[in-house]
Amino acid sequence: MTALAIFSAGRVTFDRAAITRRAYSEGRFAFAMCRTIAARHRQLSHWLRKAWQAAKAEAADLMRRAERDAAVRRDLAARAAAAVALAASYGTAEAIRQEIEAENYRQHFNGDRIADLRAALATVAA
Repeated sequence: MTALAIFSAGRVTFDRAAITRRAYSEGRFAFAMCRTIAARHRQLSHWLRKAWQAAKAEAADLMRRAERDAAVRRDLAARAAAAVALAASYGTAEAIRQEIEAENYRQHFNGDRIADLRAALATVAA
């Protein structure tokens, strides 16, 4: 099925031709049953409303997906900045490796701290 809404450059645009095609394809049997022009217009209005509802739902889904992708990109950038700051605080790769070893032997093992230190080590080694 073709896309009814397209998200680009921060805007949602609707493909009116696709919406009309969808209304006609979904309502084709109802159109065939109509005996008068008035009944045909009522059916067309009904199926166009349904197609527009589907297009608006698709647009809302596209907006939610774009917001989620932007949030993921912000989170990854923040994690990268934190790893760089942590790497800068230790200075050398050897100091970071030594801190990872020390964390492994602590009584209260902190896996998140080790993951942060490994990310910092990756930024220094890269």
